[in-house]
Amino acid sequence: MATVIIRPTGEPTTTGFDVSDATFIARINDNDTSTVATQNNVTCSATGVEFENKSDYDSATVNSITISVTGASTGRGAPTVTCTLFNGNSTLQTSELTFSSATTLSGSAYTTNLTPAIVNNLTATIDPDGTGVALKEVFITVDYTASGGGGGAAAGYTHKVLGVAAANIAKVNTVATANIAKINTVD
Repeated sequence: MATVIIRPTGEPTTTGFDVSDATFIARINDNDTSTVATQNNVTCSATGVEFENKSDYDSATVNSITISVTGASTGRGAPTVTCTLFNGNSTLQTSELTFSSATTLSGSAYTTNLTPAIVNNLTATIDPDGTGVALKEVFITVDYTASGGGGGAAAGYTHKVLGVAAANIAKVNTVATANIAKINTVD
C-alpha cells in the first residue's frame, strides 16, 4: 500500500474567517503551519472546499481516505471543527475534531466503495463551532494499492539494479523482488 496527500484547491465560500476564499485556501493548503486562517465570528464556515487530483492513484485500488486538520484554539476554549466530506452532493463522512491544544487531528478512515473517480470529486465543508479556531492546514491522506498489488517496489527492496529503478524491477535473474536479499552484490 501507498499513501499520497491531497490538499485543498479552488475558491470555497467562506464566512467568519479573517481571510476569504482564495486567501483562505492559500493559508490552509501550503504545508506551512505558520500561515493561519483565524475564526473571527461565531458564525463561521467554509463550504465547497475542493481537493486536488493526483495521478498516483488513477489506476489503483483506493483503500481509504482520511481528512486531517492542523489547528489551535484562539484562546477561548477547546474549539470543535466539524468536517463533512462529500462526493458531489452525497455525504460520505462527518468528523468532529476538538482542539485542546495546537495539533493535527484526523477523522476516522473512510473506506466504503472508494474509487479514483470518487477521490477526484471530493469536496468538504469545514464548520467550526463558536469557540474560535485558528486553521493552519487541511488535507486528505489517500491510502491506495497500485494495480497488480504493487504499490511500488517490493517490500524490503528499494535499491536500483544496473540503473533500473526499484519500482520497475519485477525479477532479477528470476529472483522475485521479495527475495532480492539473496543477491549479495546488489546496492
